Amino acid sequence: MLFSSSKLGHIGQILSTGAAWEIGTSAFTPPTANEIETFVHVVIQVVVGVVTIYATVRKMFQKPETVVQLPAVGTVVAPPVSPAAVSAEASITAAHGAD
Repeated sequence: MLFSSSKLGHIGQILSTGAAWEIGTSAFTPPTANEIETFVHVVIQVVVGVVTIYATVRKMFQKPETVVQLPAVGTVVAPPVSPAAVSAEASITAAHGAD
């Protein structure tokens, strides 16, 4: 006997013999198509979960972006009028006369 001198060794021998039996009886049979499909689905779900967690943590530690204030959509904003444009418009109106 391999470990049968102690109680822990005896339990270890029973478990290792059982594991060897399971490996020996099932390891030599190829997996079915359903087992392969299930395994691939699990792998894909794990990859998606890891990428999602990575993106969430990365976004959490990202610096906040600066916010640019834009005018509301649909409002019309007139450009500022320069003093030179005001004086030129007044001289044109005075030269043509008021209609």
